[in-house]
Amino acid sequence: MFPGILGGMEDLFAFQTLRIEQPGTLFANRASYRILTGGRELIAVASEIEAHARLKLLREAVLEDRSFAITTAAGDRVLSLVKRTSEWSTDVSGPDGALVGRIRTEGTRRHYTLLDEAGQAVGQAVGDLGLKRFTVTSADGGTFARVQKTWAGLRKEMLTSSDHYRLEFTGPVPALARTLTVMVTIVLDLTSYEPV
Repeated sequence: MFPGILGGMEDLFAFQTLRIEQPGTLFANRASYRILTGGRELIAVASEIEAHARLKLLREAVLEDRSFAITTAAGDRVLSLVKRTSEWSTDVSGPDGALVGRIRTEGTRRHYTLLDEAGQAVGQAVGDLGLKRFTVTSADGGTFARVQKTWAGLRKEMLTSSDHYRLEFTGPVPALARTLTVMVTIVLDLTSYEPV
């Protein structure tokens, strides 16, 4: 079900609390996210693969597909993320390119369905009306995580599109659901808060 990366991913995101933070860059031409432990130790980085020309960012309301490489703090690639704008879905693949799961964005941008590689639901993230707090539930409806948009600091909040999130797991979570929950935090930020 999680070919080739189960052991590595299980260890990589196996923390009760994680932080997902964007660096505060004034004129960023590609999105980037740092994935940290609750104690702010860097464990992974999600970086957009292709940069965008500044003029293109200002003129276009919607970009084509956006691709990200997720690497460990040591620089080893462990996942790929491809957000397909036209389909409102995001593919999550392992380092070998095999599909691991998919995140489907619903029309309101408040609902995200976490799917395994066969298209079976493993969870759902549902946000409040302000898109600041999300509850992640399993396919049977039990809550296993909470995501909250947090204050990034005055300079970042006023001068950049940098956002910070706190992800709290409330109990044991299978590796696939845990990984997709970390990735859905990036997807909901790209969908709701990124300028492109």
